[in-house]
Amino acid sequence: MAKYKRTQRGKKEASGCDPEEVSTELTLLFDPYKIKKRLTQSDLGHLSRLLIGRDFVKSHFLRWMNEETVRQVESSKGADVIVRDMDTCSEHRLVFVFWASSGSYVLKGGWIKEFVKRRGLAVGDEVGIYWEPSASKFHFSLLHKAN
Repeated sequence: MAKYKRTQRGKKEASGCDPEEVSTELTLLFDPYKIKKRLTQSDLGHLSRLLIGRDFVKSHFLRWMNEETVRQVESSKGADVIVRDMDTCSEHRLVFVFWASSGSYVLKGGWIKEFVKRRGLAVGDEVGIYWEPSASKFHFSLLHKAN
């Protein structure tokens, strides 16, 4: 039979368990965020775009997109996509496009207004992004605030 002691708040606790040593950190067994990125000044500046590396996009996004969307992304115009902000349950229309000049993919056309300014993003913040094939949209979350 377990022995219990009363805490300062009157709740029962198993003896031998120090509440200051108990972790309250939640560990996810499934982490959907395939792309995790620490934001740089370049992501927050006047170019108004979030830069995402080519290898990540090819392995985690393009392979799950339909052929027409991939063709649009690879064109100079890009593809209109929905980006769902999972933290605020809001959806925003951005453009996902390959920039040949940098050899990278970018989310642009509202990135600064809808994410950087509205969410108060800063250099060093870590964001997560994944593509949900069944809904044909990106999911975005602020995973860690730098300050």
